[in-house]
Amino acid sequence: MIQSILIFALTYVLISGRRLNLIKIGRPAGVMLGAVLMVLAGVVRPEQTYRLVNWDTIVLLLGMMIITEHLAESGFFDKTAQWLNRRNHAPKALLAILVFGAGILSAFLVNDIVCIFFTPLLVILLRARKLPALPFLLALASAANIGGVMTLTGNPQNMIIGNLSGLSYREYFLLMLPVALLCLAVNYLLLLLIYRRELSTAAALPAPPPPVVTLERQPRLRRSLLVTGLVIVGFFAFHNLPWTAFAGAALLMVMCNRDEANLLRRIDWNLLLFFACLFVVTGALRVSGATALITDHAGRFLGNSPAALWLFGLVNLVASNIFGNVPYVLIIAESIQKMANPKLMWYCLAFSSTVAGNLTLLGSVANVIVAEKARDVHEMGFFDFLKFGLPTTLVTTAIGLGILSLYQTIGWL
Repeated sequence: MIQSILIFALTYVLISGRRLNLIKIGRPAGVMLGAVLMVLAGVVRPEQTYRLVNWDTIVLLLGMMIITEHLAESGFFDKTAQWLNRRNHAPKALLAILVFGAGILSAFLVNDIVCIFFTPLLVILLRARKLPALPFLLALASAANIGGVMTLTGNPQNMIIGNLSGLSYREYFLLMLPVALLCLAVNYLLLLLIYRRELSTAAALPAPPPPVVTLERQPRLRRSLLVTGLVIVGFFAFHNLPWTAFAGAALLMVMCNRDEANLLRRIDWNLLLFFACLFVVTGALRVSGATALITDHAGRFLGNSPAALWLFGLVNLVASNIFGNVPYVLIIAESIQKMANPKLMWYCLAFSSTVAGNLTLLGSVANVIVAEKARDVHEMGFFDFLKFGLPTTLVTTAIGLGILSLYQTIGWL
């Protein structure tokens, strides 16, 4: 057990060191080393490692990546920017569109991927209209994180929760839709409040020339949108999320009728490798009995009172920022089935581990993506982010846990 804890601690240091720019080892390399050390130390046997990987999550994430790459290649994101550019919105109206647009898209296309494709387009828009960069960049990152709350496919940790918990996609969406929309609205109001001076002095300049979506890409765009729509319908109609997404990805690749090598090269294989090895590291920790120290006491400690929901939510908020939301979810997941109301706690974990990403710049991958891709227009610092991240995280967490507590009281959870 001691060996597994030490190896996990080393793995976490390697992952966090990269996030804090202290160590120049990439996240996949760090977690690969952790997985290998778990085998070399005898914590798990090589043949066990394959069973520790949650392949449903890997398949779901891969399917969504392929679908999103098809959307990008067919001009969906350019077309969205073109639609936005044609409307000469005032800065506050543009901010509202960005918050709700990014939030809703993130619910179905995964928050990190939305930030990857929309940040460069947002940078072009900010430069052309000479808008203050910080509130708009924060809007994109924070809304993408909050929007991920809406579905079990909105972010990687929710995908893991969906596969481990057996929660209904449809029921989860119906219950979390009002939570996410209300949190997005509050997020927008806080942006207006905190950056009122910058937004009030910004002028609504004429829209720049829109990016061109060629006629050649129009049929591909229609096919991509059709299949994406079918996949989303499939999420509601069928219980198997991974193979619904994978079937949609396969259908798009067949309909494309051309060599897919270039598209497949753009898939984030580093992220898939990271998750596969992380499953091995956290699974080995579980096999060794180390996580039982947490799970044996968590259920008895929390109980089934409304206070337990709030306490668990706050623990998730802090721990997700210390360990990272995905590693933390993998560690704490085992304890939830031993709690008095597992279903409620799964919802609490999905919500609080997601909005925890808005607390600091390093709280989620989406934040880092936006900060790195927008460095040319604004060098976003840790405290720049914290000034907005702290209040929006605390307020939205209180709103979300309050609604979940209401659901518990009326018997919906």
